[in-house]
Amino acid sequence: MKKRPTTSTYKSSTLAPVQRQTLEFLRSFIAERGYAPTLKDIAERIGVKSLSTAHFHLERLEDKGFIRRGDDGFIELIESEKPELGPTAVPLEGVIAAGMPIEAVEQRTMIDIPSSMIDGRGEVFCLEVSGDSMIDAHICDRDIVVIRRQEIAIDGDIVVALLDDGSATLKTFRRLKNGRVMLIPANPTMKPIMLDKVSIQGKVIGIIRELH
Repeated sequence: MKKRPTTSTYKSSTLAPVQRQTLEFLRSFIAERGYAPTLKDIAERIGVKSLSTAHFHLERLEDKGFIRRGDDGFIELIESEKPELGPTAVPLEGVIAAGMPIEAVEQRTMIDIPSSMIDGRGEVFCLEVSGDSMIDAHICDRDIVVIRRQEIAIDGDIVVALLDDGSATLKTFRRLKNGRVMLIPANPTMKPIMLDKVSIQGKVIGIIRELH
């Protein structure tokens, strides 16, 4: 029986890449114009269509103490010292697609993870999930997956797979009898990806879900 990746649920002051992008946009916009951008401005900047998504990220920034908001749309930046990282801090290297493959995005920063997710058996890093193709494996959009860097996989491993076109995806690995590789989504509405070969970048060993 395959061991399911460890899930940790907690409230964190660490910013996901899209929240970090939102905060940097707020800083540059307010510095240049003297007032805060609208939700439409923010949505366009971070590449989302829904104003509610932009509002969600503002709420997360406020909850984590990076901004203060008023009812009239006023936004005040709260400058504070960066929290010291603990001994279990690992790189948060960007975004990984749990859907159709997308270009791997590297936005390297550091994030604290539970010590139980580090077992000393190799390099560990994190990626933010984009998409819902692994939803039935309890990996949701905007989760942080903890990855052990490795180049091999066995059937049933959930892996970061780098394809020939440079795109990356998060899927379950299976080697077929004819030598081909099948990358299987955990979503019945999506089809597996069939490949002659694939480059494995790592295996999922844990999931971090922020408590909203």
